[in-house]
Amino acid sequence: MPDKWKKWLLVFSVTLAAVVLASVGSILWLSRDLPSPSRLEAIEPTIGTVVYDRNGEVIHEFFRENRVIVGLDDISPYFIDAIIATEDRDFREHWGIDIFGIARAAMSNLRAGRVVQGASTITQQLARSLFLTQEVTLTRKLKEALLALRIEQTYSKDRIIELYLNQIYFGGGAYGVEAAAEDILGKGADQLDLHEAALLAGLPKNPSGYSPRTHPERARERRSLVLSRMVVNGAVSPEEAAAADTASLSIVERDEELKLGAYFIEHVRRQVIAEYGAEALFSGGLRIHTTLDLDMQRVAEQALEERFAALETDYDFPVKRGDEYDLDTLDFIPYVQGALLAVDVRTGGVLAMVGGRDFSDSPFNRATQAPRQPGSGFKPFVYTAAIEARFSPADTIMDAPILIPGAGTPNVLEGTDPPIEEPTDWMPENYSREHHGVIRLRYALKKSINIPAVKLAMLVGPDEVARYAKEMGVERPISSVYSLALGSAEVRLIDMVRAYGVLANQGIRLEPYAVEKIEDRNGKVLEIHSSMSREILPPQTAYVVTSMLESVIESGTGWGARARGFTHPAAGKTGTTNDCTDAWFVGFTPRVICGVWGGYDDRQSLGEKMTGARVALPVWTEFMKAAHANTPKTPFPVPPGIVTRTICEQTGLLASEDCPEVMEEVFVQGTEPVRHCEQHGGGAGGVQASRWSSTRDRENASPAAGVPTSSSTREPRSGRTDE
Repeated sequence: MPDKWKKWLLVFSVTLAAVVLASVGSILWLSRDLPSPSRLEAIEPTIGTVVYDRNGEVIHEFFRENRVIVGLDDISPYFIDAIIATEDRDFREHWGIDIFGIARAAMSNLRAGRVVQGASTITQQLARSLFLTQEVTLTRKLKEALLALRIEQTYSKDRIIELYLNQIYFGGGAYGVEAAAEDILGKGADQLDLHEAALLAGLPKNPSGYSPRTHPERARERRSLVLSRMVVNGAVSPEEAAAADTASLSIVERDEELKLGAYFIEHVRRQVIAEYGAEALFSGGLRIHTTLDLDMQRVAEQALEERFAALETDYDFPVKRGDEYDLDTLDFIPYVQGALLAVDVRTGGVLAMVGGRDFSDSPFNRATQAPRQPGSGFKPFVYTAAIEARFSPADTIMDAPILIPGAGTPNVLEGTDPPIEEPTDWMPENYSREHHGVIRLRYALKKSINIPAVKLAMLVGPDEVARYAKEMGVERPISSVYSLALGSAEVRLIDMVRAYGVLANQGIRLEPYAVEKIEDRNGKVLEIHSSMSREILPPQTAYVVTSMLESVIESGTGWGARARGFTHPAAGKTGTTNDCTDAWFVGFTPRVICGVWGGYDDRQSLGEKMTGARVALPVWTEFMKAAHANTPKTPFPVPPGIVTRTICEQTGLLASEDCPEVMEEVFVQGTEPVRHCEQHGGGAGGVQASRWSSTRDRENASPAAGVPTSSSTREPRSGRTDE
């Protein structure tokens, strides 16, 4: 071989080796941050989390990308053919990169003098969507090609197209064909007709530009192009394409209304993020099964809004929901707010939650976050402590004015350093400003009379009242002061529902909870709720207090529930604070406990006589009527250790033949009266004579407190009042 040829051969060999080495080096350099084959084998597109109610109905979906994963068998063949004809007609033949497609695109672009056709295969688009950015650079295109080759080596063609159809963006927040079909056409991807498949297949190229909602004419033109490409690809006949091209777009209108149960959904969102993190919630494909009953939730929201809107109109509230106001310039929501929380007595599962009248105005959850004074809604804790101290519903107490020295709000003397507090006296008042003389405890509670509640708290001790309230479920700080009997402590609605639930559940405390079960995207159970319960009260005490609260509904301040048609056995208590700033009703049946609160966020008065019976009770009643529709009227179960006696209504003693009014009363065994009424006597004041004249020892019955005047018992506010 001539030396000249040897020289050229050497140069060529060296050049070729350099090119090969450079190419290999470039490939290795480009591959350094590409996903490994093992990662490719575990491709999982991000999918949102679905939240279900207790009956399996979808409540909400959390997602950064609205996506529902479906298999290839759940996608219309029309759509598969349409997307291949439009995006990559040689998809089944190439190995990730379409050399002939690149050539065709180059010729088309040269003839047009601009870019009119791309050359990325479906596999390249999938690689870009899953692992790369959308930047237009040579480096990204080379990485895309290398990654496409890896994907083709890892997956079958069917798996690649399935991944692609679940990954691509169709506009309007919809990722994947299933989400797009539901959003745009209101049907599943398996139900798409030819004209619908062609419409959707035209969107990925330019989702906003071809949107059938905002650009219907462009969408029709794009659909025509897709149909013509399907004809070229042999997927449909010209006649089929022509018929499909005349069909209407048939898009569905979006429901822009606020989701039902918005406050509950936010409650669940916070809980799941705290446990699993935001990424799992929005992209992990969790399946959250909750305790919410969607039908009950709908009734709860409707009942609360209808009642509060009626109050605004009937009593001419200064600001009504829907009036013109600038929330950005206000410290508080200007219209009256409300909250409702309903819980399953037997499990603690939340059935309905309303945290306010409009989540978009204020996401603050007044059912779980707002501390407010409960007024006489706190009295059941006083009576629970009394029954535990072996008082009975038949015991009598004097309803007459009382002055408690040193127990009022102290005056701060001016000009002293440090400030000197001057003790003041406190005289609690009844709501009616009337006094009833000697009355039974049952009557005092059902009519929500204040002075007997204060005297009873003095007898059992405010420390005991506070202790029972805390053990039953009030988690807010409580001061052991006498005004506690009238609701001076601040509590949340969830505290009251939890605590009343102890009475409803025969002395057992259950924690309200919202999430029953959480599964991952593959159906693996990540957590399942396990109720933690503990006995707080003997069932006999819970039953007697419940019986007293039944009287509230039958003939007391809660009688409006019966007047409005709720006929199931039920117990509950109204609550109203001074100046009617807070209005409550918390009540329960053997199945459901429900609490309702109403008031202004800035604590202004609701108006004269805006009591719990007028504001909250109607909402409670409408909800409970719906919650108990078509259910049997089940009485509260009577535990062992309860005895019944016929007593004189005036004295509380065992009824004699001459007693004009008698009634059946329930007692914890051992606390029933043993003396008969003598000419309707039995105590001219304080606790009835029959109680302490029985065979039981007074010292063993109750730690009857005096009237302490130390600074530790001073009242921070004036007494609460109720209906």
